[in-house]
Amino acid sequence: MAFFFRPYPTVRYRVPKTNKTVAATNITKRFAVTNFLNNSKATFDEYFVQDGERPDIVATQYYGDQTLDWLVLLVNEIHDPYFQWALSYEQFNSYLRQKYGSVEYTQSTVHHYEQIVQAARNFTDNGVQRIVPEKTVTVDYTTYVSLPAPQRKTITIFDHESERNENNRHIYLLDLNYTLLIKEQHPYIFDEGGYVR
Repeated sequence: MAFFFRPYPTVRYRVPKTNKTVAATNITKRFAVTNFLNNSKATFDEYFVQDGERPDIVATQYYGDQTLDWLVLLVNEIHDPYFQWALSYEQFNSYLRQKYGSVEYTQSTVHHYEQIVQAARNFTDNGVQRIVPEKTVTVDYTTYVSLPAPQRKTITIFDHESERNENNRHIYLLDLNYTLLIKEQHPYIFDEGGYVR
């Protein structure tokens, strides 16, 4: 994220209870890269963020340019890179301790109950092994206890938070062929009438 805020405009901000005025990054403005991409035939590659990978590392590996970390975030509409980006194992455990008190508490406390409406299954289609994922719906405790054991599922706080974090690992990266066009727009993205929302 070293380069994420570089193109953002600044505003003069008066520090309360002082006579000091500082230049602050105007985080209320952001480049809506999706507006630009919707008008083109851009293609994307799926990417799974590995443990500990930051946006600048992904940008370096994929684009060969760490300064394109902002593009990785904006293509995925990540506006809060601290909580919308996949946390590393250590960060995740630290987050759980800070929010809930301990990791053990999250592993032993129910977040919600689910009914399994379709069990996961494997099948072969023209010689290709395919997996149909499990489908569930959230239910209240009364419904949960009335269900037969194979149709019910308890989701702990740990399970819930872990699934959210794992979902953040799945991102898309703009095809390399479009980066030059985006780079050309980058210095002007906050100009009046640009792709700002």
